[in-house]
Amino acid sequence: MAIAAKIALMNNTLTALKGVQVGHASHPDELTGCTVILFDENFPVAYKAYGGVPGTYNTENLRNGMSYANRDALFIAGGSVNGLAASTHIIEKMIVMKRGLHVGETIIPSISGAVVWDLSVGQGRFDPAYGAEAVAQCSYNTVPSGNVGAGTGTSVGKFSYTKEGLFLNMKAGVGSARVDVGGGVIVCALSVVNAMGNIIRPDGSILAGNRNNKTKPKFRSFHNMANSFNSKLSNTTITIIGTNADLGSRENYERVAHFATQGQVRAIEPVHTSLDGDIVFVFSNQEVKNFSPLTKKDNLQGWPEVSVDLVGWAAAEATRLSVYEACTAAETIIYKPAFGGVIPGHKDY
Repeated sequence: MAIAAKIALMNNTLTALKGVQVGHASHPDELTGCTVILFDENFPVAYKAYGGVPGTYNTENLRNGMSYANRDALFIAGGSVNGLAASTHIIEKMIVMKRGLHVGETIIPSISGAVVWDLSVGQGRFDPAYGAEAVAQCSYNTVPSGNVGAGTGTSVGKFSYTKEGLFLNMKAGVGSARVDVGGGVIVCALSVVNAMGNIIRPDGSILAGNRNNKTKPKFRSFHNMANSFNSKLSNTTITIIGTNADLGSRENYERVAHFATQGQVRAIEPVHTSLDGDIVFVFSNQEVKNFSPLTKKDNLQGWPEVSVDLVGWAAAEATRLSVYEACTAAETIIYKPAFGGVIPGHKDY
């Protein structure tokens, strides 16, 4: 019982990392929201975008070869491009909190973020003030999952519809996961899942996705969909990876971001299409210095980057698991344009 209780109390979210707070602004009435990850210090950040239609804020200098890649906060917002306006309200709130670079009497918060095209587009409206609301909700507590924050109006399985044009998607949301690497190093993931594709378990079965409006099978597969493919919405899965391993160079952080996208590939079919804006951010609080899994008996002593590879493997696994939790934690919502008048969560389908 003691072991079971310890497992139940383990924080498997980004706030398991020291110096990290997360806050959600959730607006189910508008089918949208915002999620902010707030850092106690200026942390190194990397970024990779593999989808064809990413919507981002202040990400260009996160790429290799640029001059400044540290951030005070990250955000994910609904509302598609309109959600980028949340950045102004996040910055204004952080200035009031005196969070950011102090230059004389001026405070300059450095933030980056990205948006998803959620169900609010065409149904409700995204209010940029949700950004400030999410900052105000930031805490060190375990991060809630499901229909919260930027995942309030997200769904999966949007590559085909009924003949009448009704949605066959399923509800997704925010999901988290943690992988313990060893040597005191942990890797945590937060994903906001709004994928066009189905969510695929390791055995190839479908966890959530495009519903079949007929009796069997439960889901429509993307296979052989060339003649009937039809997607009305843009789609995006955004994953934020956090670790306490100090990876040194910005090239190493970007390598971990590249690894993490493999978790999206393993969990979503299809993914990274021209209709997806899939993105991964990676940050570190740099708590664990000189991390290495190697010992004197290892025959890989000449390969110092293997420690980065190990963190990258964990990032991919945490990403995959966080995508799954975004679906298993999601709750059914009423949605008139959908088949049956609802977008069901995994538990109800």
